[in-house]
Amino acid sequence: MMKKILFLFGLLVCLAGMPLTAFADNKTAKQTYETAISDNWKTMLKNSIALDTINAENNTHLLEWQDVKNPSDEAVKLVDKIQKLQAEQEEDQESMDPYTKAKKSCDAKLNADGANAALENIIRIQKDRLSDQKELQALWAKVDKLLK
Repeated sequence: MMKKILFLFGLLVCLAGMPLTAFADNKTAKQTYETAISDNWKTMLKNSIALDTINAENNTHLLEWQDVKNPSDEAVKLVDKIQKLQAEQEEDQESMDPYTKAKKSCDAKLNADGANAALENIIRIQKDRLSDQKELQALWAKVDKLLK
């Protein structure tokens, strides 16, 4: 009887200590994962901020355009071109979705290699989008000159 009680007590201690060990291992694995992806993660965040900034500037121009009275034909053509480019860019944005989903899946599994691959693809697409947004920015500058 005493052996059974000691066995059960030992089993309970073992089971009670297991979650703490598993938690510590998971925390270490998560730290290792975050360290492994930190450079790409920072680059992706910087690109996101740059994209948001340029996009906000371009949207400000679009908002101001709504109040323009009697614009020149050339300005109208440029704005039409801008709106077509924006529509194309919105479609291109959807190409990033699979990589975003892959990154989330890798986050859950703490798969640094997979997450870095997904981040590298996201960064590549962001760079293309930054280039596109800068093109729109230049077109808006031309529209502004025509309106003055």
